[in-house]
Amino acid sequence: MLLTGSELTMTNKGIVPGETFEERAGLLTPSNPSIGQLLAAVPARVNHLLADAVRVVRERFGGKVSYASLPFEHVDWTPFDIVSTDAGYRSIETADRYAEGVRALVAQGKPVAVTEFGCCTYKGAADRGARGAEIAEWDTATVTPVRLDGDHTRDEDEQATYLREVLDVLTAEDVDSAFVYTFARYDLPHRRDPRLDLDMASAGVVKVLEGRLGHTYPDMAWEPKAAFTALADHYRG
Repeated sequence: MLLTGSELTMTNKGIVPGETFEERAGLLTPSNPSIGQLLAAVPARVNHLLADAVRVVRERFGGKVSYASLPFEHVDWTPFDIVSTDAGYRSIETADRYAEGVRALVAQGKPVAVTEFGCCTYKGAADRGARGAEIAEWDTATVTPVRLDGDHTRDEDEQATYLREVLDVLTAEDVDSAFVYTFARYDLPHRRDPRLDLDMASAGVVKVLEGRLGHTYPDMAWEPKAAFTALADHYRG
């Protein structure tokens, strides 16, 4: 299978204004008074680009073709084999209609892949969904994480429970494939000081260690979280 791209509105120049990912992301926020006008132009531009991309891919590739989409891109799935979305994150705002949204994707009659979903590792992260990582403060000059933005409580069980619950929904709604974000965030290491434990802002299913190896896998500089075991148990079943 080949993806013709991922979240092109955000990751590529030209669909919305902005030279960098951060600039484009800054425009695509509810606080932007021009957000409606901006989003209205996105579907036509994305679908024009994807139509060309699929044509070129089909000339060179014989496997299945899809695209990791964002909901507001309103992708025309006609030329694709698989409907794919990065919007697999359940949050407190979407929890009551999460299953319904997944069901609508499956109802289109093609296999569905949830190409991104996950949860960070602190109490309250499940409610925040894709916004969970926002508790990390970054040095804008070096583009590196520095500390957490306040006092947070590490909670590996909340992350594991979230993954189990979302996977149960995706299974019940006949989603074909689902990809957890992510295995490891090497830029967000685990530290004993809670204010510096950047791993809380990580959706990785393992915690990255600094200057030492783990115990479960002694040759690896990471240690499995509860989410690692939850995933193993789910797919083993």
